[in-house]
Amino acid sequence: MQSEHSFTRSETRRRTIVMAAAFAGMLGPVLFVSVLLALTALQYDFMLGIGWRPLADPAGAWPSGLALGPYGALQDATFVVSGLLLALFSVGLNIGTTDERSLSLGPALLFVAGIAMALMGFESDPIERVGPRSPHGLVHDAAFVVFVLAMLAALFSLWRGFRKHLQWRGHARYTLATGMLVVLLLVLPGVVYYLFIVTLLAWIFVTAVRLWLLSLPRPTRSAEDSATDGP
Repeated sequence: MQSEHSFTRSETRRRTIVMAAAFAGMLGPVLFVSVLLALTALQYDFMLGIGWRPLADPAGAWPSGLALGPYGALQDATFVVSGLLLALFSVGLNIGTTDERSLSLGPALLFVAGIAMALMGFESDPIERVGPRSPHGLVHDAAFVVFVLAMLAALFSLWRGFRKHLQWRGHARYTLATGMLVVLLLVLPGVVYYLFIVTLLAWIFVTAVRLWLLSLPRPTRSAEDSATDGP
């Protein structure tokens, strides 16, 4: 009886951690998109002034250039908070899928992507500048490269892992499609850059929702019901 009680407490604690991490995974993309849209509207003229070309070359100054504007501190904070939320989500994904077919490599890569995103809180350098690159600008750009590479590696690693889990098998196809689409969008110029960002954030959100749903407690049948169904 004591062993069963200890198992129940352990399972409850595990489920609480996984659900908290899933909530973090849902919150992160919503927060990031909300702040991006708000700051883009508030600082639109400023962004054009520093060389942002919304249609021809959006990646040149957006979204990192938002951190250089009058409300830039909010963008820096959003990078940090969203990155930490992604890292927390990766921990929950690892715990929620840990069994004989553990997905530890995929969540570990997601964790790296989250930390890299948080490091993008170091302010970017302006496109038009005089003098050498600043240390914080170099950190920002390096963090972006690590984020993209880690996310791509995580997607393909998780695709392979999800195929071995019955509950995640359908999600494996979505994960593979996301990885392939992200690779394609990376090499295409222009406005598809926005779709690149949306595709990654959408995958994080959808995966977090699935983790949340799978971690919900399932109703258990009472002993009386079981006896009723006896031979």
